Amino acid sequence: MQRYKNLFIDLDDTIYDFSAASREAFMETYELLHYDRFFDSFDHYYSIYEPYNLELWHIYGKGKISKKELNRRRYSYPLEVVGVHDQELADTFCREALGRIPTKDKLIDGAIELLEYLRPKYNMYILSNGFKELQSRKMQTAGIDKYFNALILSEDIGVNKPDCRLYEHAMRKTASEPHESLMIGDMFDTDIVGAANFGMDSIYYNPKGKSGHPFAPTYEVTHLLEIKKIL
Repeated sequence: MQRYKNLFIDLDDTIYDFSAASREAFMETYELLHYDRFFDSFDHYYSIYEPYNLELWHIYGKGKISKKELNRRRYSYPLEVVGVHDQELADTFCREALGRIPTKDKLIDGAIELLEYLRPKYNMYILSNGFKELQSRKMQTAGIDKYFNALILSEDIGVNKPDCRLYEHAMRKTASEPHESLMIGDMFDTDIVGAANFGMDSIYYNPKGKSGHPFAPTYEVTHLLEIKKIL
C-alpha cells in the first residue's frame, strides 16, 4: 500500500535551478547597467552579493525583515562595499534582475523525468517561500506548472517555512493530512525542519553533501532521480 498521497515540493534549487537562472539574469543586468564602472568583473560583484543575499534570506525566513527590506538591502549592499551609495540604481538593478529571472527555463538535472514518474501516483503541490510575482511565471517558462495541483506560497499568509502555520495552511488548502504527506526540499533549516516540527516526513535533496545538521531527515538524496527509489 502506498505510504504517501501528497507531495509538497520546494521550487527553487529543488526543481527549478534558481541559482543558474539568477546568475544569468544578474549577469545580463550587470552588463545592461554598466556595473563594470564599479566592479573588477561580474564575478567580483557576485562574490559580494551572493553570501550577503543568503544571510538576508535566512533572516527573512525567520520573519525578522520584510520583503521590501530584503530587496533594498541585498541590491544596495554590493554598491556600498565599493563606495557607491545610489539607492535608485540599486532599485533599478532589482527590477531588471527580478524581471529577467522568470524568463529562464532552468531546471535541476532529472527534474522532468522525476515529475513524469511522480505525477500519476501523487497529488503534487509546490510549497515555497519565494515571491508570488516570480514563482508561477518561472514554472510556466520551465514547463512544469502542469505537474502540480496548486502553488502554495508563504506570502499567501505572511509566514515562511519553517513556521508550522504555513504547513497548516497547506494542509487546509489541499485537504491533506500530515501523516499521508511528504515534504521534498533542498533547504534543511526551512524545508526539513519545518516538516519535522509539523510531524511530516521529508526528503532532503542535498546535492552538495552538506553535513552537521541537528537531526536526520526521513530520507536524503544527492540527485533527484534517487527519489524514484523511495517513492
